Amino acid sequence: MPIRSLIPPKSDRAGGFTLVELLVVIGIIAVLVAILLPALAAARRQAAAAKCAAQLREIGNAFQMYAMENKGWYPPAQLVPASGRIYNVYGTDFPQQGLGAYWFHFLQKYVTKTKLGYASSTAQDRAAARATVLWGCPAWEGYNSSAYIGGINVNQPGFGMNVWPTHQADYPTPPTNHPPAKTDRVFIQDWGDPANQIGNFFRQTTWGKRGAERALVADSLFWEIEAQRVPAPDGMVGQALATNTTAAGNAAFGTGNTLVDCYRHGKYPPPQDAGSHKLLGGLVNFNMLYADGHVSHPVDRRDAFRALRMRYPE
Repeated sequence: MPIRSLIPPKSDRAGGFTLVELLVVIGIIAVLVAILLPALAAARRQAAAAKCAAQLREIGNAFQMYAMENKGWYPPAQLVPASGRIYNVYGTDFPQQGLGAYWFHFLQKYVTKTKLGYASSTAQDRAAARATVLWGCPAWEGYNSSAYIGGINVNQPGFGMNVWPTHQADYPTPPTNHPPAKTDRVFIQDWGDPANQIGNFFRQTTWGKRGAERALVADSLFWEIEAQRVPAPDGMVGQALATNTTAAGNAAFGTGNTLVDCYRHGKYPPPQDAGSHKLLGGLVNFNMLYADGHVSHPVDRRDAFRALRMRYPE
């Protein structure tokens, strides 16, 4: 009588997975990815917003250091010399290629040895400039343009400076409520020509009036964050739809808007037309540096008007 082996017969399976089992595993992975991706995207946005806020605090410190070295004066948002005049900023003569010095040129000494804007002349210089806190928002990619070395508009760093430091709730008074007197502006044109100059330098103490409420620098689609007329309660319009090639400017925003990039760290609404986003459907989240040095994270577009015009609405 044959002796039966105590070893069980080998299975035809070699320890692999069946097709059904593989499909189940793949399905589980797909579900987990679908669950985790939004959380990872939200975490990246939060990290970018936190880094952006830290860069703005450093910019606030640079303003303070500039004031300490300049007898209490803050730099202008931009300074354009009159024809035939030159304004030197740390060894660079302006105008450069027809453009004046921007606020970040006046602050560069306190944060980097890199030349900024048109003052940087090579692709390597431009790349180094974009690594500074003055181009510090990781959520900002810049405007592409073949007209610039390195392919990025070097005068649009993703942060903008307030150009009206004298706004108060009752100034300028309605109905002629924007702009205030041109002498109140920190965007200086025709510097060196007293008869035609528009705009001035302003002292830190002027900026400091209601400084915990007054915007100094914020996430922006332009180098300035000028506020247009404060809209009526139901008059706010959609934020400009900036492309990656054309820099946004005053003409893109119009009455009832600002130049603040209110959706920088949130979610942009869908397009309304070729020039603007819809008013609804987005998630407002942006960073703003105030004149007293603190940074906040507003989640309401009206806060941009309150910080620039010191009131909302008209």
